[in-house]
Amino acid sequence: MILVIGGVQATVRIDMVMPKKPEPGEETQEISPWEREAYGEGGRFGSMSGIPSGDPSKDRITVFYSGCGYSVAKALAEDGRDVAFLSLIGEDPLGLGAREDLKRSGVDTRHLLATEDTDKQTSVKIIAKNFLGDTEFWRADERIQEEMTPERLKEKEEVIAGADTVFVDGSLPEETLKWIGEICRRAGNDLYFDPASMEGSARGAGALEYFTGILPGRREAEVLSDLTILSPDQLKEAGEYFVGKGVRRVVITMKGGGLYWREGDEEGILRPERILQFGETAGAGDVVSAAFLKAFAEEEPMTEAAPKAMAAAADHLSGVSDERRY
Repeated sequence: MILVIGGVQATVRIDMVMPKKPEPGEETQEISPWEREAYGEGGRFGSMSGIPSGDPSKDRITVFYSGCGYSVAKALAEDGRDVAFLSLIGEDPLGLGAREDLKRSGVDTRHLLATEDTDKQTSVKIIAKNFLGDTEFWRADERIQEEMTPERLKEKEEVIAGADTVFVDGSLPEETLKWIGEICRRAGNDLYFDPASMEGSARGAGALEYFTGILPGRREAEVLSDLTILSPDQLKEAGEYFVGKGVRRVVITMKGGGLYWREGDEEGILRPERILQFGETAGAGDVVSAAFLKAFAEEEPMTEAAPKAMAAAADHLSGVSDERRY
């Protein structure tokens, strides 16, 4: 059984339509003080006295569940793997919905815990992207993740020790990562880590010695190692650093540009056939992590696992347009 431990989040995403050019005499939205400070008197469009009003009724609004651990657990279960998910959710409609969504994918949800703090809800993120595809605004309520402490998860210690493989993401507090690491070390379990964010890397940096393998993005790997990683030689330097810390398997993904892998003295860099410059690559890292976990569960070496992970990422991104939006 693969046990995934990590965060789950209800995400509301707003994709704004391109604002129309105002007709003579037509009202425009006034430039906000922060925008005037950032872009100058003319706003981001320079020559305009205000931001043209778009039609909010045509904005695209989507609601979905996200989180590195959540996405990896679903991908593994949908591939037919025996996978359980350990996380903390609220006793609210969002938490109930997340539980049912996982069940539909075949994930074992018996180890989902509910917060005892009625003031905290299932984690929520709201993100608004302008017509260029850039993030205009975001807010997140992630207070519930602060409760994922060793004390709160202690009742699941036997479940963690009994898993064949354990995967954790960077939403967990550092003390929890180390606590899980100690359990896996005593039980002889493989423990894999995906930071999922630069903040997650900062939390995981102090627990590197416990990880069998790590799967960060390039910038996350920089935080984990305190190294600059911009070239093939620097990727290899980072791989050497992580191996020196006791990590047996290293995977570093590069946004739209392939991945670096290392296992023991073997290493390699794989480049994709299609490099995305403007396309949305969100979720590809989770797909790569799930693909590697599947390969590791079947005891495949990195030389076989890496090309399969690349193929899975390419399939995930196959429908993504790479055209500049404006």
